Amino acid sequence: MPGIKKTSVSLIKDLAADRQSPRWEEMYRTYEEPMRGFLAAKFPALAANADDLIQETMVVLSERLPGYRYLPDEKGHFRNYIMGILRNLAATEMTKLLRENKARQALRTQPRVSGGEMSSWRMDAFEVALSQTLADESINPMHREVFRHLACGKESPEDVARAFCISRANVDQIKSRMIKRLRALLARLTEA
Repeated sequence: MPGIKKTSVSLIKDLAADRQSPRWEEMYRTYEEPMRGFLAAKFPALAANADDLIQETMVVLSERLPGYRYLPDEKGHFRNYIMGILRNLAATEMTKLLRENKARQALRTQPRVSGGEMSSWRMDAFEVALSQTLADESINPMHREVFRHLACGKESPEDVARAFCISRANVDQIKSRMIKRLRALLARLTEA
């Protein structure tokens, strides 16, 4: 990737060994502009969120680095690894943004309905409620992601449990709590 100098192995090792290392500033300076360029080229709708996405990338990187093994011949360059983290975060953010826009549009354009049209209106209300539930920052982020995988990704509870390294019972609890919240929000929306 042009514009990114080669990341030193010692920098990667220092950051993996110490999440509070002063060398994080060096990592940030090395990748900030290329990440901004990547976001501008691939996700222009997220330009206003660039600072947050870059910061989130650094947080995810700090969590993953202790287990990361730098093997450029097998896994590719480190810059591809960090840009992959950014790309995944941006794709998730873009999906959320698109859902929120769709929900807002559905609310704006939805006329009062009766009779046979009610089921279509209820589906739209459900989409709005689901979008708002998944965007609710008061909910534990991991719980939102688990539910997103179950509800939107249509993944099995076993697969989600494995992906998040939690028990199947924990997945079921999260699903039950999220459905309860979703139903309460859906009830408020349909009353309105």
